[in-house]
Order: sequence, then structure tokens, then C-alpha cells
Amino acid sequence: MHNLRILFLEDLPTDYELNVNILKKAGLKFDHKSIDNQKDFISTLISFRPHIVISDYSLPQYDGLTAIRDMKSINPDIPLIIVTGTLDEETAAETIKKGAWDYVVKERLHRLPSAVNNALALREEIVKKREIEEALLATEGEYESLRNNVPLALYRSTVEGELVYANPAFVDMFGFENLKDALLIKIPEYYVRPEEREGLMNKLMQEGVVRNFDIEMKRQDGSLFWGSFNIKAIFDPDGNHVYQDGIIADITEFKKTREELIAAKEKAEESDRLKTAFLANMSHEIRTPMNAIVGFSDLLMDQSYSMGQREEFVKTIQSSSNTLLRIINDILDVAKIESGVLTISKKPFLLNAMLDDIYQSFRNSQKSKSLTFRLLLGHPSSDVFINNDETRIRQILNNLLVNAFKFTQKGKVDFGYEMNNGNIEFFVIDTGIGIPEDKQKVIFEMFRQVDESHTREFGGTGLGLTIAKNLVDKMGGKLWLNSKPGKGSEFRFTIPYDIVTATSERSDKQEPTAADWAKYTILIAEDVDSNFEFLETILQQTKAKIIRAVDGEDAVNQLRSGKKPDLILMDLRMPNMNGYEATELIKKMNDKIPVVIQTAYALESDMEKIHATKCDDVITKPIAPGVLMEKIRRFLK
Repeated sequence: MHNLRILFLEDLPTDYELNVNILKKAGLKFDHKSIDNQKDFISTLISFRPHIVISDYSLPQYDGLTAIRDMKSINPDIPLIIVTGTLDEETAAETIKKGAWDYVVKERLHRLPSAVNNALALREEIVKKREIEEALLATEGEYESLRNNVPLALYRSTVEGELVYANPAFVDMFGFENLKDALLIKIPEYYVRPEEREGLMNKLMQEGVVRNFDIEMKRQDGSLFWGSFNIKAIFDPDGNHVYQDGIIADITEFKKTREELIAAKEKAEESDRLKTAFLANMSHEIRTPMNAIVGFSDLLMDQSYSMGQREEFVKTIQSSSNTLLRIINDILDVAKIESGVLTISKKPFLLNAMLDDIYQSFRNSQKSKSLTFRLLLGHPSSDVFINNDETRIRQILNNLLVNAFKFTQKGKVDFGYEMNNGNIEFFVIDTGIGIPEDKQKVIFEMFRQVDESHTREFGGTGLGLTIAKNLVDKMGGKLWLNSKPGKGSEFRFTIPYDIVTATSERSDKQEPTAADWAKYTILIAEDVDSNFEFLETILQQTKAKIIRAVDGEDAVNQLRSGKKPDLILMDLRMPNMNGYEATELIKKMNDKIPVVIQTAYALESDMEKIHATKCDDVITKPIAPGVLMEKIRRFLK
């Protein structure tokens, strides 16, 4: 639009300038003025002739709703957009009802350019449509060709609704075979809700014209459509209302599209609300264990506490660290799910042994609860191997059991599996608080929980079931639940199974003996002092000689200078030269030296890149001392 003029009704110069800058930054070119009172507003509407008005909701001497009323009396075609700091849903609805074309909350001012463009486009469309309607109604008897070919239904009817005239588009819109059949009807008979005609007629009697009055109609065959009515009352010389001329636009598709857009908008807003609630909850869930870790770490430094108290502090720090690690792993898994990189790694493992390990872990951690806890096995043999992803199945069962124990204060928790039609069907059953039926689908969605209030009794991130369902789906199975509030919940999931009964005897797992590596040299490539000190402390008890490289380049140079370590612990992310490059160079120099990469990267793509370096093994952070010792033991014999 050339020479666009925008009138701002705003009492704060800074807000006025901000609005102008945002619109200009969006590419709008326009003349503009700003006023802050009723008198100047009315006079400027006449003298400046703006194409659009942007008004603050509340001003010291004036307000947006009064401005809408004043503007209607001067030029009702000028769009007015309300810009405000806060606006609840009820006030927003009232604002639109009073005649505002749109509203923009100040914290979302990025919407202002699109709101302006949409309002101007709609205004132009309305003006054009009105010009067409008025031209048609004003030139009765003329432009017969136009009336017969326009895609809008044109008609004249009596006050009672009996048709006097109808154009071909009217005949088609209502599904008649010919004009003769159409002229036999009364329009009110085709209202889906006949009572709506009373409102339309009252408006027509009061104003003489009705514009864009939407009514659901039915066709001759009973099918439904939405019609937007524009009607003008026709009076005889004595002032009696004798006819009404109308135009009907079929807005069925427009209304459907509009409803879809509203639904999409509501869904997007709900998604934003859920993500905001999730972030707030996640902040709480992360800070809670962090508070214990930081707090009890400080208390460990206080010599006034007894050794027994300090041991309890260490247990709390370990427990909180594990909790924090589970939260981080959940967040990483959600990122993998959303980016489509979540993978399943199938390997044979002992099914019953894995379940017993889970059982022992929860039995020890839940001793304080007076609950019956049982493991129910679906296959009698202890040497049953299945070919699937043990880590992921553990994760699913752990997530389900954590929820079961969290929401069960008395009664029992059972878990196990059954053989069922070519699938292994795992189950976790509790006698806890149960889940309402209307929440039983919601809980599997991202960021959702049964209780999403700020005062909920039970903590948690709301990610466990989402992750569990995605993992089951990825393994080609199905996860479902049966639950009744106050009775408990039963979660079940299936995975396809490939069972092999082992024929060889399995030796019992032995605890590793203390290592004596006094004759070995271990090079640790690590740029972070605290990480090096941690690894050095673990290895000191082995009597191994420890040397340090502060980055990959340093590690390579030490080998070039003649040092021959028996094993290298290589960090990946280091300055000057990273662990990828350093490992590749070292392996080219001497591929006999074992290189164990230590990394915080955990994605499948990262692991592929790591293995491409030809390293001998990988250990992921956070590093468990026992795991580290076992990996090194493989190479130092």
C-alpha cells in the first residue's frame, strides 16, 4: 500500500518509538502520528485519515475500548489493533467483541507487523466485498449478466422469507435442479437452527442492513454448509418493509480453515505452555539434587562433623549424583527421540539374570517402604539368552518401577514377564494411587504428567513414560496400561523375542582382585585439572607410573620424544589438538599402544566417529572407578 498512514494512540513516547521501529524493521513504510487523548484522536482521525490505528489498551485520559466506539462513528472501516502489557482471555474476548480487529501483548510485539498486515489485507478485502455488494443492491435490474455469473447467491425475498428472485448461484448453492423449484421455498425452512433467524431479523429491523451474518444452512438434499449473509431491507414509499435483498457467500471451506487455524494456534499455545511448565519443573528437578551435592560437599570440609556423619554425607552426595545423572540421561534421550537418532543395539544377554539384577537393586533401595516386592519369571531356566538391547529394556523397566514405587505407599509391586504369542510380555503391577482415565493417554506425551500443578505431591521430570513408549515402539513392540484411581496401575509392554537356551555352564561372576601395575606407565591426556586428578587418584592405588599430557598435541609430542606408555587414557575435547586427531596419529606411530578414549559424547553418530580413530576401547563419562579398572585390566596383563 502506497502512502500508508498509521495513527498511534499511546501516552508513552518510548512505547510509541518501539512500535514504530518494530514495524519499520519488518519492512513496512508508512507515515505516522501519535496522540494520547480523545479530543486529538477524533480530530486526527478526520485530518490524518489513517489506514490503521494502533492503540494502547489503557491511557491516563482515554482507553482503547472508548476509542473503538468513537472511531465507529467516524469511519468504522479503519482497523484498530490493541497493544497492551497484560490481557486476560475474558478481556481479550470483550475487546474483539467491541470491535478491535486484533490484539498484541507487549511481550510478543514480534506479532505486531503480521497483525498490521493481516488487518490491512482484511480491510481491503472487506472494502472490496462491500463495494461489490452495494453495487449489486443499488443497481437492481442492471448488470443481469453479472448477477447470473457471480459465484455469490443473490436473492430477493418477502419479509416472511418467500423467494421472489434468485440467481443461478443461489439455485446451485441450495442444490435445486432449476430456478422454478427454488422459488417455491421459504428460506427459513433451510436454516439448521431456525431460531437464528430471529436474531438476524431483529438486526435488520434496527439497522436496515445486515453484514456478514454467518448461519449454518442445509441444502435440498439435507447436506449442510455455512452461509455468510449480507441483507438490505427494502421499503415501499410509505416506509413499509416489504422485501429484503440478500447475498449469500458459501464460507464452509473458509470456516473450516479458520477452525483448523484456531485449533493449530491453541495446540501451539498448549505446546508452549507445556514446554514452559516442563522447563520450570526441570529446573526444580535439577536444582534439588544439585543443592544436596553442593551443600553436603561443603559440610564434608567441616572438621566438626564425625566420621559417621561424613559417611552419611557421602552417601547423600552419591545418591543425588545418580539422580542428577538419570535426569541428564532422560534429557539426552528426549533429544535423541526428537531428532530421530535414537537407536537400538541388539546383543544376546541373560534375561532372568538381568531381571534379578533389577530386582536386587530396587529391593535394596526401597527397604524403607513396607511393600511386598516380587519378581515373577515367565521362563524357568536361568540360562535363557534373548537377542535385544539389554540397556534399553533395563531403562524401560527402571522407569516403570520408579513410578510404581513412587506412587505406591502400601500393598505390593510385582514385575516380570510372560511368553505370549511370539512376544515377551513384560509387566509392572502396583497397588498405588492409579491414573484417571482422561490422563491415561496424556502421560505418554512429551512434558506431560498426571498432576501438572505447582503444588503436586510427587516429583519427576515427566519424561520417563515418553522415553519408555518410544523405546518400545523402536523395538517393534507395544506399551499399554490398565489403571483405576485408588486401585493401582498395570503397565505392560511387548517385544519380539528370539530365545536361546545356553548349553555351556556359566561361571559365577568374580570380584576383581586389587591391581599391581607398578611396572606399567599410563599416559593420561586430559586438559581439565579436576578430571586428571580424579583419574590419577583412582590409579594411584595400582602403583602405576602416571604421566600427563595437557592436550592431544602434547600426547603426540611425548611419544615422538621417546616415551613409551603401556596405555593411554585419551580425552576427546581438548585445545590445540583434540582426541580424535591425537588417537589417529598415535595409532599410525605405534598401533601396539592401547588407547582408551574417555568421552562425554553418547550419541550413536559420536560413537561411530570415535571407533573410526581405531581406538581400543571407549569409556563414557561420568566414569565409574570399577568400570575404568576393568577396562584397563584387559590391556595390562
